[in-house]
Amino acid sequence: MGAAAVKRVVITGSSGHCGRAIAEAIRQTYPEATVIGMDVVETPTNALDQFEKCDVTSPQLISDISRLMPDTIIHMAFVVNPIRNKARMRQINVDGTRNVLEAASRCDASRVVVGSSATAYGAFSENPVPITEDHPVRARTEYQYATDKFEVEQLVLRFSEEHPEIATSWTRPCMIYGPGLSNYLTQFILNGPLIVLPGGNDTQMQFVHLQDVAAATCCLVSNNARGPFNVAPPDWFSLSDLARLSGRVAVKAPLAGCLLFTKIWWGLRLPVFYFPSGLWYFIRY
Repeated sequence: MGAAAVKRVVITGSSGHCGRAIAEAIRQTYPEATVIGMDVVETPTNALDQFEKCDVTSPQLISDISRLMPDTIIHMAFVVNPIRNKARMRQINVDGTRNVLEAASRCDASRVVVGSSATAYGAFSENPVPITEDHPVRARTEYQYATDKFEVEQLVLRFSEEHPEIATSWTRPCMIYGPGLSNYLTQFILNGPLIVLPGGNDTQMQFVHLQDVAAATCCLVSNNARGPFNVAPPDWFSLSDLARLSGRVAVKAPLAGCLLFTKIWWGLRLPVFYFPSGLWYFIRY
């Protein structure tokens, strides 16, 4: 398809790193469009014409979005880094997405883009390398963020089937990096003196810049795209490559030992390795 008519864009999670970058990309691509940010707190940016304070889990969100009459909704309001309140994390990630999709169905939106994640594929030894969009997603229940993204994708897929009149797409970025952006995996790579190879696996890791994620999202909007899209480079680094490049030492360790150590560490709320043990499966595979 050709370029979509984009006049009014609502971006949920507009105060986050990805939300801000996407708002800037939309502003540059569609300078005449009205760009509206929605989040629980406002982060000043010249990319937005309007900001609405909202919680994506609130029933009020549906009427708020309907009132704004967007033709385009970009949903980026998610909890990425692990938190201890699992129920609240799922409420934001899964129930918040359900709320946004319900709003989209009621407000005559032409297109919806949802930020998912490559973690939705699950971390399994039999996963192909590289992994393509036609590979089925699978929940890895040991790690909540990945489970949430799996559930999010089920919601979005069902929505796309029930509303063929709305061009619905979703992104599956690999690990995102960029200025000021810190997440559980970057902390694992950069915070300690060692890089651990769980189970002895010298895993291949991929990174995508924040601006590239924003550009990809904007491209999906422009082309009325439908379905899932991986957002990743054509190459990768192994864990030992990352150790060498960051001046660290790569050390092999049994997976069971990694899981036990991190379970205790996380339980004691200690710094440095600040992630739940289930993340090791995604570091291993």
